[in-house]
Amino acid sequence: MIEPLKTIRTISLLLVVVLGHPVYAFEQGASNNFDVAAFDAALSTMREDAGAPGMAVAILRNGQTLHAKGYGIAGPNGQPVTAQTVFQTGSITKSFVALVILQMAAEGKLDLDAPVVRTIPTFRTADKSQSDRITIDHLVTHRSGLTTLDGNSVKADGARLSGPAAAVAALAGVNLFAEPGTTFQYSNANYVLLSHLIEVLDDRPFEQALKARIFEPLGMTNSFVGVPPSDAIPLATGYRLWFGIPRPWQPEPDGEPDRRMIGAGGISASVEDLARYVEAVRIHDPRVVPEGADRLFAIRPFYEQWGYAYGWYTDSSGDEPVFEHSGFTPGFFTLATLVPETGDVVVVLSNMSGLAHGDLPRAVTHAALGKDPMPAAASIGARTAIWSAVMAPLGLLMLLYKTGRRLLFRPEHMRRWVRALNVAAVLGLVAGVYVVYFGFQKMIGVSFPTGFAFFPDLTVTAVATMVLALLLAAGRLALVVRGG
Repeated sequence: MIEPLKTIRTISLLLVVVLGHPVYAFEQGASNNFDVAAFDAALSTMREDAGAPGMAVAILRNGQTLHAKGYGIAGPNGQPVTAQTVFQTGSITKSFVALVILQMAAEGKLDLDAPVVRTIPTFRTADKSQSDRITIDHLVTHRSGLTTLDGNSVKADGARLSGPAAAVAALAGVNLFAEPGTTFQYSNANYVLLSHLIEVLDDRPFEQALKARIFEPLGMTNSFVGVPPSDAIPLATGYRLWFGIPRPWQPEPDGEPDRRMIGAGGISASVEDLARYVEAVRIHDPRVVPEGADRLFAIRPFYEQWGYAYGWYTDSSGDEPVFEHSGFTPGFFTLATLVPETGDVVVVLSNMSGLAHGDLPRAVTHAALGKDPMPAAASIGARTAIWSAVMAPLGLLMLLYKTGRRLLFRPEHMRRWVRALNVAAVLGLVAGVYVVYFGFQKMIGVSFPTGFAFFPDLTVTAVATMVLALLLAAGRLALVVRGG
């Protein structure tokens, strides 16, 4: 996902546990006797229940394709999804970036444990003495000290400049939350820096480097970074949830494309291509994985069974470690999973995202791997939670209407305790706006401008709440002044 937005997933899973929701089991998913018909029927039901317009799934076992198919529609024109339909993959891009970094290390172009400033001397944060100690390995494994919010805010920073270098420049004023190398925190800023590093060392645009180093060697003809190279490529349209209803969304082009975040989540690919890539990673295919790439699957624990390797989250809760990465961009939700010990590869791409989009990719993956079944759709509680947030601006609107009516007439003299109560209400409203403004960004992990792209309904509700609260505070203050 433009990850993480892990808080959203956690809230959704808690609501599932508390409120319950149907789950879908497919017990043959991990056996050698893969029942294609039964699995196909289960996937169709999952997609329909989740409400996703389209989905593409690929399952490989020891290099053999067991299932590769599209479900639903690719966009408003009703074109069906196929295994060749191209989806935005979001943060799955990070695994590609980490692999290119390992290639460059094998070529002697970089030292994984060297400070980044050795190659990018212009890079700095607010405390240069700290950022000078950030190594390439710290960036790849999200242990640089850069925060999730800083990584997601880079996208909306200032005027549009040129590529990853502009995003790196925007980090000059941020403060690290921890000493480099000490603490894990997922941040897109890490991979923004790495994409700039690739451009500097490879002496070509990031898009060309990925194409030459990974797409072409693996025959990934329906894959690209950023802008599609041809109108003939079948693209899926993203759907964002607006109060539970998926609506197609394609941002209007605004001059030159913004390339700053391409290293964090810029790759688009078909499920067929992406499965081919994940299988190549699993088997350490020499066409793309260099000899001595020991860090590729080196697990760095950060919480209970969870860890992060080179571009892959790791789950060590089962008998065999599972490597995965999700992707989350406006209108798309994806997941790529590989199990080196069993030879399993599962890739799920969907074209719907939002606050209560459930977890269709993970439900499909669990079914394919024969793991404990889980719901594909969000629970009823999660799907209606956004409506509870709407009650805040509605309540404020009613109070503002009442306050406005009182301001139309000269109010009677207020008693001292009534004035004090209104003053307290004004202070409470202003404090509430402060909490919503900073709490929203902290909880969701994105700035307000980015929030409009990822969670339009929740962000609009939060902004409306703050505006109405400030207007109500001004109205109550006016009543206090006139009633004195």
